[in-house]
Amino acid sequence: MLLKNGKVLQINKDGIVFNHIDIRIDGQIIHETGSMLIPHENEEYIDLCGDIVLPGMVNSHYHSYTNVIRGTSWGEPLEIWSSDTVNLGGILSGEDMELSVALGICEMLRSGVTACVDHLPHLKTAHNAAEIYSKSGFRAGLAPMLHNIRDCDFLHGMKNESSEQETKKYFPSIEEYMSFYDDFIRHFHSPEGTLQVILGVNSPQRADAELLEASSYMSDKYGLSVHCHLLETRWQQMSSGNNSIIEKLDSFRLLKSNTSLAHCIWLNEKEMDIVAHRRSVVVSNPASNLFLGSGIFPAHEYIRRDIPIALGSDGSNCGTNHNMLEILRLFLLMQRNNQNDYRLWIDSMTAYAMVTKNGSNVLNFPVPSGFIETGYAADLAIADKNSVLGITDLSLMNELIFHTPAVKIKHVLVNGKFLMKDSKITAIDEDALRNELSERKSYLKKSINKALVKATSEKQIYRSAYEKLFQKSE
Repeated sequence: MLLKNGKVLQINKDGIVFNHIDIRIDGQIIHETGSMLIPHENEEYIDLCGDIVLPGMVNSHYHSYTNVIRGTSWGEPLEIWSSDTVNLGGILSGEDMELSVALGICEMLRSGVTACVDHLPHLKTAHNAAEIYSKSGFRAGLAPMLHNIRDCDFLHGMKNESSEQETKKYFPSIEEYMSFYDDFIRHFHSPEGTLQVILGVNSPQRADAELLEASSYMSDKYGLSVHCHLLETRWQQMSSGNNSIIEKLDSFRLLKSNTSLAHCIWLNEKEMDIVAHRRSVVVSNPASNLFLGSGIFPAHEYIRRDIPIALGSDGSNCGTNHNMLEILRLFLLMQRNNQNDYRLWIDSMTAYAMVTKNGSNVLNFPVPSGFIETGYAADLAIADKNSVLGITDLSLMNELIFHTPAVKIKHVLVNGKFLMKDSKITAIDEDALRNELSERKSYLKKSINKALVKATSEKQIYRSAYEKLFQKSE
């Protein structure tokens, strides 16, 4: 396939530039780029007429199950809010999950996102999710969650009177987790294609030593990357006491160059140094962190340690969407307000890498994405040139990042195939999807209301502990 006459975002020693060049795609790979490339005999040829070609973006931390439960919360601190999302997630059937995943794929494609890391909390519907990703051709790292400790069992100030035996009934056994992963990998792990499995520890404090050891074994056995939540809130940080969560993760050989850590708001200097030494990636989720009042991600501290930063949307039920340019814009504006020295504000090349190259590193597919260069995966988002002014290269880059709503994505390719063409999604029947969702609203409404009522008493326990703890500390 030959894409002619595009205005292509590329990176050179001077930063981000837009070159009027052609792109030849051979199978899944960008085979060559250059001016005046001549179509081969019988080669598919598309004249982009000056439309803007961008590397496909990556949503590096995401929970697809939340797409059909968005709007169910006005927002509360994470530990209180979690009772709702846990109960809401538990009501979803396999069919609900398939619709939720498909909805997320459509929304990401329309904003130029070509890949995601889906941290899947519910093993019962993980296969349903994987089937939709597989059929659609959307690139994904699937990270089914591993956890066997409840928040009430480790959070400081919580009075938990349940026995270890009672706690265990909430979770699969170690053997069941490992059996699940063996089967899931056998069915869906395909790094040479568009799907691969990631080892999805929920968080170090939500897993005991036996489960973390088993997780490390599975990561080594299959060569899996690792993805987990890490120190998202002040309450979590306080609850670790003198026991460093980072050191705990590191002690089980789970902190390495193919590890990505979501949130990372409340690490201390020593812990950041360990992350830097292990060359792991941190993933900020600015919209959800603001929605839940979790804190401000200390970007400068990571940047000065050369720790790569990627970005995620997190869950749709915490005040966010899946447009990674919007997430990037929010992230940058927050960081400027958090950095008094304007000379240390994040530059455009560093910023854009957070939703492209660094996200590709999180996914860790054998063929990388994030650049429009020979040898990279043909994951591309093509924007309508008429949706931006683009008077200069600098103004075009600024428009893409800071004036995101105006940017209209026209075509999207993943792995060399069009998943959206001329603004029509080809990977999924979007009209049928939205009709099905409309028909299920009544059923979902009843289930959602029931789940929220069920969560009420548990939320009150967390709310009481939270208010006592932080009223006392403040």
